Amino acid sequence: MWNTGDPKVDQKYQQQQEKVFAQQEQERQKLQQKQEPEHQRLTQQNASEATKQQVEQKHQQQTQQLQQKHEQQRQQPLPNRERSKPPN
Repeated sequence: MWNTGDPKVDQKYQQQQEKVFAQQEQERQKLQQKQEPEHQRLTQQNASEATKQQVEQKHQQQTQQLQQKHEQQRQQPLPNRERSKPPN
């Protein structure tokens, strides 16, 4: 957990992080819901292995891109005005 030495700032940052995590989870679920019908369609149509692999590769790429985006969001620092001040 982030510790700036200021409980109010820490709490605000924690709330921001929780909001980001909730948004990221929604995005992950939305992507999964988008990908699932494609999987089902491939199965129902008895698609070739090559087609299945192409779709799976596309899904992996989409998932990796989303994970990278989320990782970048998590690594964004607090704005300068909220960072910890040096001790007096």
